[in-house]
Amino acid sequence: MKKKILLVVASLSQGGTKKIVLDLFNYWKKKGHNIKIITFDNKTQSLNSESRKYIIRLGLIKHSKTIFHGIFNNLRRIYKLRVLLKENQQSEIFSFIYTTNIITIIANLGLTNHLIISERNDPEFQTISNIWSLLRNIFYRFADKVTANSQKACRTIRKYVPSKKVIFIPNHIFFKKKRLTSKKKKIILGVGRLHPQKGFDILIESFYLSKVYHKGWKLVILGEGLQEKFLKQKVKELKLHNNVLFKGFQNTLNWYKKSKIFVISSRFEGTPNVLLEAMAMGLPSIITSSCPGAMYYVKHRISGLIVPPENTLALAKSITMIVNNKNLQKKIIQGGFKSLTSLANHRNIFKRWNQCILN
Repeated sequence: MKKKILLVVASLSQGGTKKIVLDLFNYWKKKGHNIKIITFDNKTQSLNSESRKYIIRLGLIKHSKTIFHGIFNNLRRIYKLRVLLKENQQSEIFSFIYTTNIITIIANLGLTNHLIISERNDPEFQTISNIWSLLRNIFYRFADKVTANSQKACRTIRKYVPSKKVIFIPNHIFFKKKRLTSKKKKIILGVGRLHPQKGFDILIESFYLSKVYHKGWKLVILGEGLQEKFLKQKVKELKLHNNVLFKGFQNTLNWYKKSKIFVISSRFEGTPNVLLEAMAMGLPSIITSSCPGAMYYVKHRISGLIVPPENTLALAKSITMIVNNKNLQKKIIQGGFKSLTSLANHRNIFKRWNQCILN
C-alpha cells in the first residue's frame, strides 16, 4: 500500500542526519510512496535539481538574539509546520533531532498523522538547555514511535517514553568490501563539525603527545565550525602547523581512500556515520567510549580501538600503537569489514525503518 510520507528536518546541511534523511527519501521514493522533505532552512544547494522538487522549504532558520526571540521563532515554526501537517492528514511523519522533534510533536497534536521521531545522540550525554530537556521529557511520549541509533540511547529514552514506543534502528551503510590500495599516505583523519562535542582539541593534543609526526604522519581534519580559530591557535602553540591540516568541508570519500587511520575523539556522540564509512573504506579506527552507538560495531582490538573520553594520553598511546603495528591494523580492518557486513547492511536496516510505517 502506497503511503504519504513527510520527512521533517531543520536543515539539509552537511552531516549524518542529512545522509539518513536523503537515503530514506530515495528508498521510499523508489518504493513508489508519495514523499516530501520539510526543512526549516531555505538552502538546498547541495541537492540535485530532481531532489529539490520534493523539498518544502519554510525558510525559518533565524538567529535568536534573546530568549524571547527564540520563543517567537519557535512558535512561528510550530504554526507554519502545523498548517502543512493539517493539509497532509493521515501521513507518516518522520522527524529528526530533538528540537525539531519537539516542534513537530506540538504541531501535530490533535491531527490524524502517524508520527515517528528520531534521536541521533544519546540524551544522557547531550548538552542542551534545561527548557529543551524538560520539553523533551514531557512531549516525547506523545509521538507514536521514537527511534534511536544506539541501544544505550533507547534505555535513556525509556525513562520518560513507554518502552513499547521505543525502537532501536542502527545506522546503515551501502557496504561493499573495498580493496586496500597502495596509494594510502601517512594520514590520520578526523571528520566533523569544529564544535566542542567533537573533541578535536583532544585529538590535536593527543597527536602532539604521540610524536608520530616525527615519522612523517599528518593529522587532517575535515569540517567547519565555531571552534576553527581556537583549534588553529592550538596547532600554532604546539608548533604543528606543518603537520595538522584543516581542509574544511570536502569529499570525505577521497580522504578515506588516501588516509591510513581514522579517529573519533568526541566528548559524546550517537552513532557516527563517518565511522561506518571509514571502516567500509578499510581504515582502522580509534573511537572514544562516549560513542555508545559505535560500541554496537566496534570491539576493542578486534574491529577498532576504544579509549576513554577526554583522555589525551590514552588516545596518544592508541595512535602510537596502531601506527607502529601493521598486524594490528590488518586485524582491525578485517574485523571492521565483518562487523559491518552483519550489522550495518542497508537492506536490513531499511526493513526496520519500513516496519515503522507498516505497524
